[in-house]
Amino acid sequence: MEIELIKQNYLNNKILTENELFLLLENFLDTVLNLSRFENNLHSFYNYRNYSRIKIMILDNGLEIPETLISKIKNILPIERRFLEKESKTKIYLGVFMVIFSIGCYFLFQNEFERAPIFFVISILLFGLLFLFKGINDLNKVQRSNF
Repeated sequence: MEIELIKQNYLNNKILTENELFLLLENFLDTVLNLSRFENNLHSFYNYRNYSRIKIMILDNGLEIPETLISKIKNILPIERRFLEKESKTKIYLGVFMVIFSIGCYFLFQNEFERAPIFFVISILLFGLLFLFKGINDLNKVQRSNF
C-alpha cells in the first residue's frame, strides 16, 4: 500500500525523500524485469519516460544507489537498449515513409493541378528528413553506448 502512495506523490510532482525514491525505483525495476519490457501506453506508470525521470531525480539529488539496485539496473539495461533501438528504427521508418510520400505527392499533384501544393510537399519532406536523421543519430548513439 505504501508504494501506491509513493506513486501518487510522484505522479502529482511532489518531492520524494531518498527512501521513497529508492522504493519507487525498486518497484519499477522489479515490475519491468517481470514484464521484460517497458509498457508502451503513455498513461501506464511503468513506461520508459517515467523510468528515465526517476533515474534523473536520483542522479540530480546525488544519491548513492545501493548494490541491490545496481544489479537490477544492470539486468534492465538490455531491455532499455532494445526499447531505444526500436524507437530509433520507428523514427527511421517514419522518416523514409514521409520522404517517399512527399515525392509521390509532388508528382501526383503536379499532374493533377498543373502545380504542386509546394508548401505541403516541402513541409512533409523536411519533417521526413528530420525524423530520418534523428532516428539515424539516435540509433548510432545506442549502438556506440557501452550498455
